[in-house]
Amino acid sequence: MDRKAGDEVLADLDALLRSRVDPTEVDLTGRLPEGLLDELRTRGFMCLQAPRELGGHGLSCYNTYRVVRLAASWSVPVALVIAIQNAVGVGALLPALPPGPLSELVRAQVAGGVLSGSADTEPEGAANARRTTTARPTEDGTAYLISGEKIHIGNGPIAEMITVSAAVRGEPGEPARLFFTPTGGPGFEVRSEHEFMGVKGFPNAALTFTDLRVPREHMFVEQRQDSTVRITGELTKLVSRGRLYLIVAPSSAIAKLCLEWSRDFISRRKIDGRELGEYDEIQRMMAESLAEVFAIDAISEWSLLCEDQPRAVNVRFEQNVAKNIGSVTCWRIIDRTMSLLAGEGYETARSKERRGARPLPLERFFRDARNFRISGGIDFQIDNWTAQLAIFSYYYPEPYAEEPADGPDPECPDLNARNQDHLIFAARETRRFGRICHRLAAAHPAAELFQREHLMIALNQIVDEILTMSLTLARAAQWSRDGREDGQDLADIFCTRARHRLTALWHEVDAQGHPEPAYAQVSTTWLAGGDGHGGDGDRRFGGLLDGIITEVPSAVGRTAEAGTAGREAGGVARAAGDGAPAVNGQGEGGTRLCAVRARCRVGEVGADGDRC
Repeated sequence: MDRKAGDEVLADLDALLRSRVDPTEVDLTGRLPEGLLDELRTRGFMCLQAPRELGGHGLSCYNTYRVVRLAASWSVPVALVIAIQNAVGVGALLPALPPGPLSELVRAQVAGGVLSGSADTEPEGAANARRTTTARPTEDGTAYLISGEKIHIGNGPIAEMITVSAAVRGEPGEPARLFFTPTGGPGFEVRSEHEFMGVKGFPNAALTFTDLRVPREHMFVEQRQDSTVRITGELTKLVSRGRLYLIVAPSSAIAKLCLEWSRDFISRRKIDGRELGEYDEIQRMMAESLAEVFAIDAISEWSLLCEDQPRAVNVRFEQNVAKNIGSVTCWRIIDRTMSLLAGEGYETARSKERRGARPLPLERFFRDARNFRISGGIDFQIDNWTAQLAIFSYYYPEPYAEEPADGPDPECPDLNARNQDHLIFAARETRRFGRICHRLAAAHPAAELFQREHLMIALNQIVDEILTMSLTLARAAQWSRDGREDGQDLADIFCTRARHRLTALWHEVDAQGHPEPAYAQVSTTWLAGGDGHGGDGDRRFGGLLDGIITEVPSAVGRTAEAGTAGREAGGVARAAGDGAPAVNGQGEGGTRLCAVRARCRVGEVGADGDRC
């Protein structure tokens, strides 16, 4: 029944995407089709998990993931609009809100189809635990005045209501709290819309708050909150799950597309008369991509299907690490696919179509995919934080009295001999990992150990590999019980490659106890020479910059500047409606770049304030 409910929503979304969204046009113009947001809203895609009485579909967690994945396979920007709304929008936070005025407000907004987002990241960087945006209580104590700036806010330009994280002045430790506020009123401003390397068309903006008044009852206060963190414990659970919608679902979509595109390319190519698919390295590349998609499915299914079961299963750790497992694995797949397709992969879809080739949009999705190793927390920092806050939480403040002992090797009758060997290996690696962590915690105070960030990152990546091996083997075993034996080969391929990666990671860990190169000295010396006054870094390493131009060019460009000058001098380009051709030669209804390099419809007011 659950899958059937999801299938019906997927069919509706599939028809809407094909009829209303030209993904190439969205990428070129950086804009979603007019009216699309209203259609997504009225058809319930912006509140997938909300109950039907609030206008939602009441979908399960995994079905919500499936919806975002389908959307991303057609247009990643559209998928992200849906994902933001359902992962961290105000409706997604409703289950965490206690009964009262705030819960009633949010329920009313969700029922009204509100578009929303979450404003947390600041110009100083998302890695900072404290927020520089402040909430200052009013003199009468009935409200707070929010002041500060947020950047990279998904759905920021279109949101009608947002949550804002801010440090509360006047409270001990100035804890970070979440404030729910409508947009568009006094004190709220969309300062600028962002443009990225990929995901073009995804509404994302920098927001400014200047004494924005928020009623006191619209501040979310969770009991037992640690004042050093910027989101509450209950909301952390929602964010962890939300990353599967925001990051893993589109990563999975892109990875699956690469399988189809690789097969298409290989099946029609020959080298000196020999089928491309007959070559050893090509076979290995194709098989490895298939196995890695199988692994992404394994981690996402486990992390979300458990949420939908009546029996409580704690999958918070898996949901936290799924972000990196999904996005990094996707990146390996699409990078491998780009190498496979070579020039045809690097070429844009439009260029291929002009010469009569099949317009596979690998180049567009390649740009989109790089976002997912950054969004939701940069990959290496997620590894660092997870090691400190999750893994070593079992070893501090006091480690166990004894190291983990060896136990019996596991057995699974549903795995073939090779995969049974992988299962035993994963179990032994788990015990090895426990012993290493125990020794590190016993030998070093937490503050000292956590300074060794490269070690923390390597340890968490080891956990990621062991976990993914385990879940991949479990999925292969389940497939065998269902009469599908093809999962055995996929699991074997993935686990074999994972064991190679683990060998390299353990080497990184073991190297920590031996003399290392002068990383800190070289870095510090170089950074000290960046003042332009001939510091030691310039004297020692300045030759590394020989032969290049380091001046940063204008981001506007000479053509746009010349166009601005021409208009100021009387202008040679009139609006297309005045009878003159558009600057780029397009007529009424075309697009061009205005002076600030924003694509505008001909005849409308552009981002530079002029009419295109």
